[in-house]
Amino acid sequence: MKGLAELRNKIIKVPHLNILKLGTWVTMGLFATFLLIYIFVGDEMLNYFPLLILFAFGSPFVSLMMSKATVKRAYNIRMIGESGARTEKEKLVIDTITLFSQKLGLQKLPEIGVYPSNDINAFATGASKNSAMVAVSQGLLNSMNETEIIGVLAHEMSHVVNGDMLTSSILEGFVSAFGLIATLPFLMGGNNNRGRRAASSIATYYIVRNIANIFGKIVSSAYSRRREYGADKLAAEITDPSYMKSALLRLQEISEGRISLQDSDREFASFKITNNFSMGNIFGNLFASHPSLEKRIAAIERMENKEL
Repeated sequence: MKGLAELRNKIIKVPHLNILKLGTWVTMGLFATFLLIYIFVGDEMLNYFPLLILFAFGSPFVSLMMSKATVKRAYNIRMIGESGARTEKEKLVIDTITLFSQKLGLQKLPEIGVYPSNDINAFATGASKNSAMVAVSQGLLNSMNETEIIGVLAHEMSHVVNGDMLTSSILEGFVSAFGLIATLPFLMGGNNNRGRRAASSIATYYIVRNIANIFGKIVSSAYSRRREYGADKLAAEITDPSYMKSALLRLQEISEGRISLQDSDREFASFKITNNFSMGNIFGNLFASHPSLEKRIAAIERMENKEL
């Protein structure tokens, strides 16, 4: 069984958030939002463009800033910090996150916690990579060995260093803006007859709003699945593909025998290493926040084959 000791001397190429690429996408998104308002609502509404952007992005960014406090309450997380470990596995969690933080160049160690749940899971959250928190379930500590735990933590630390929480909030803001633009003509009317006629139709407003919400969910879920593949890939690079593969295989093994889950486990399912609530049909896969474990394992195996 592989462990933390062999990773201490491993040289890791530190990934960096591509600010130029992110800025380009944000600029393009703002321009597209501006253009959609002009086309579908009318040029008089362009005066409200800053207010619309503030409204659309306000909620996801407030949620991001409050994410640590929110999940601490929702999950009854016990913070273990540098000296709060009660067991050897909790000490392993602290040592692993500390090592990865150093090797990945984080300026501040993420907060570390354990939450009481039978769910075999872990998640990362926080406003930035230097203001992050990583939490693992008691069920995960009880069910996984050292190699598997390290694989899971490498995945969560990959989310942290990739800035996935921030980019998810930006995407959520644009999805919210799209929904507002799609429904504005039916709420306020525009400079065309269609907008004024539709303003009186509450039924039409709700239909359009639901369609916009469904479209937004499909887009955000697709990005979330891509984000999970990226975290798996980076986790395999900063450790070894066998760590991530062993963790995913263990999750697959556990998922075949369903376990008792708490209601709160569903609330933040998209932030975790696996989503136990995705349906197996085509519609469930379309809205799933995570790829199937089979696809994720296959992706890691392709990485292993390239290294041979």
